[in-house]
Amino acid sequence: MAAPPVIARTATYFHARVGRTELDKVFLVAGEGAPAGTVSVRCTVGNAHLQEDTLDDLNAARAALPYVSDRTPWTALTFERDEGAARYVSIEFEDGVVTVTVRSGDPIWTHGQAHRLGEILEEAHGAAEHRYRIPQVRQTALLMALVLMIWVPSMTYAGPRDFYDYLTQISGVGVLVLGGTQLVREWVNGRADRPVFKVTEDVQWGSTWSRLSSGDRIALVSAVIAGLTLIATAAALI
Repeated sequence: MAAPPVIARTATYFHARVGRTELDKVFLVAGEGAPAGTVSVRCTVGNAHLQEDTLDDLNAARAALPYVSDRTPWTALTFERDEGAARYVSIEFEDGVVTVTVRSGDPIWTHGQAHRLGEILEEAHGAAEHRYRIPQVRQTALLMALVLMIWVPSMTYAGPRDFYDYLTQISGVGVLVLGGTQLVREWVNGRADRPVFKVTEDVQWGSTWSRLSSGDRIALVSAVIAGLTLIATAAALI
């Protein structure tokens, strides 16, 4: 009897925010029912290639290296379950991108594992590369349309010159407010949802403000103060 065909699924998730809790969930699903000796976790630190049976063992081996400290970031991590042609799972974490590969001769198991792993990674903000950019493009286009609605009348106005100047100045303030608001919003969302990869710690979840780093918060407050000052100055000159 011929062996059943091998069914393979591969999916890539971008922008993932992965911490220890997410890793534990993913590894629990990927290693469920695996025979002893078929699961390994590995990483590379400098010239050292480390491989262990569990994440805790790998973390201990990595921490034992003389040139590794608590501040040394994890740049990549690979989980592998290899039962030959029967069942295979590979999960690679690198630079905010998670690549999942599932193969087996059982299509139900293959698609089921891929789906369960995908649910966990989607909860961790993993998504297709352009998913979050489409709404931003639409919002930017809407704001640009609003700016044009302000600027077109000012450019085509044929009334008294003084009022034309006044209308032009008002339009400039509108451009500053709308453009600045959108830029700040996209910057904040980008920083709050930026990819995160932590092996020994949990990822910060919650509000947008709580996900910003201390440096990001200082930069945001400074930008808002500078923007308000600029707007107030422009308004005073009108």
